[in-house]
Amino acid sequence: MTNPINTTSVWTSSSHAKEIRRLLLDQSDQPSPSAALLCVDRKEAAVLLGLASLDTRDAVEQAARTLRTRVCKAVVINGGNDDNYADTPQASGWLSLPTGQFAVDTSAFAASAADALAKGFVAIDAIVLACMAAADAQRPASPEPGAGFARHSNNLPYFSLPQPTTVSGFAALSEPDLGLYAVVDSAAWVERVVTAGVRTVQLRIKDAEQAEQREFVRQQVRQAIAAATKAGAQLFINDHWQLAIEEGAYGVHLGQEDLHIADLAVIRRAGLRLGISTHAYWEVCRAWALQPSYIACGPIHPTQAKAMPWIPQGNDNLAYWCALLPTPVVGIAGMDVPRTEQAARAGAAGVAVISAITAAATPETAIAQLQEAMQRGRAGPPVTAPPFPKPTLLPTP
Repeated sequence: MTNPINTTSVWTSSSHAKEIRRLLLDQSDQPSPSAALLCVDRKEAAVLLGLASLDTRDAVEQAARTLRTRVCKAVVINGGNDDNYADTPQASGWLSLPTGQFAVDTSAFAASAADALAKGFVAIDAIVLACMAAADAQRPASPEPGAGFARHSNNLPYFSLPQPTTVSGFAALSEPDLGLYAVVDSAAWVERVVTAGVRTVQLRIKDAEQAEQREFVRQQVRQAIAAATKAGAQLFINDHWQLAIEEGAYGVHLGQEDLHIADLAVIRRAGLRLGISTHAYWEVCRAWALQPSYIACGPIHPTQAKAMPWIPQGNDNLAYWCALLPTPVVGIAGMDVPRTEQAARAGAAGVAVISAITAAATPETAIAQLQEAMQRGRAGPPVTAPPFPKPTLLPTP
C-alpha cells in the first residue's frame, strides 16, 4: 500500500512528477485524487497526459478535467494572458486580466496559492489570489508581488461564466449613492417604501416562474415601475429580466445562478442597470468581468431570508470589498439599525434591508431610523479595510 499523500499540498509538475504519473496510470475505476491543487502550464499538462500540445481552449478544459479526476482535487493550467483555466469543486472557468498582461511563473503561482489555502480559502479563491499576486509581480522593477497585492483592483482577474460571454459594461447608476436599499416582494411595498423616502428599491418576487404566474408578475412590475418613477427612485427587478425589459424598468438584479441563464447582451442593449450578488472572490471576479452598475456583497450578517452555504462576512470583509472595487458596493443580509451604521462606516454605497423594514411594527419609522443610521455611519470614522477578507466558504473534505 502506498503512503497517503498530504491532502493540503499544492503540486507542480516539477515537484511531484512521479506521484502525478502514478495517479494517471492508476487504472482503478475510482482513483483517489489527493493533492489540494495542481498548478501546471499548458506544456507541462500536455507532457503529463502524453499529448503533443494543448492548442485550443477545449483541449485545455478537457486536460483539466482529466487531471482533476485522476490527480488532484482542483487544477489550474496557466497559459499567460487570458489563457489561465481553473477547474475546482467550487467553480470552473477562464481567468484573465483587463490589461492582458499575465505572465505566470508556475512555482511562484503555486506558492501564492498554497499561502491562500493556508489562510483557509477554498481552491478557486486561492487561485484568484495567486492570479492577483502574479499580476502584481508584473509591475516594473518588481519581480515579486507587493504586500498589498490583494488591495488593488487592477490585479483582480476577470473570471468567465460557464457559458463565456463578451458582454461587459452596463449603464452607470443615475445616483451612485444608493443609500438605504429596500428589498420588498410586492408593488404595494414598493409604493410604501418610496413614499416613506427610500430612493433605491428592489422588487423581489420569488417562486413565481410558472407561465400562469407571468401576468401577475408583469402587473406587479408595471405598478412598481410607476410608483418608483413618480418618486424618482431607482427600482431594480430581481430575476424577472425579460419582464423588466418589456415594461421599461430602470434596472435588474441578478444572482450568480441567474447569470448562467439571463441574456446579458439583451439587458445591456436595453440600457438597464445591472446589479449582481456575490459571496466570495470568484463570484466577485465574475461580476467584475461584466462591469455591472453595482456589486452586492453578502451575507454580511446571518440571515433568514434564504438558505446559503456562506459564512457571514462581517463588516471587515465589507470594508475590504468597498476599498477594492471601484464601483458602488451594496452590503446585504442581516441588517438592522446598528449594522446599517457599521456598513456605512465600511464604505457601502448602499445597505440592502428586508425584514428590518417589512417586519417592523411601523415600517415608516424603521425607514427613518435606518436612514439616520446611514448618515451617522458616513459621518463617523471609516472602517480600515484589512489586507485580505476572511474566507466565506468552508473547504470540502
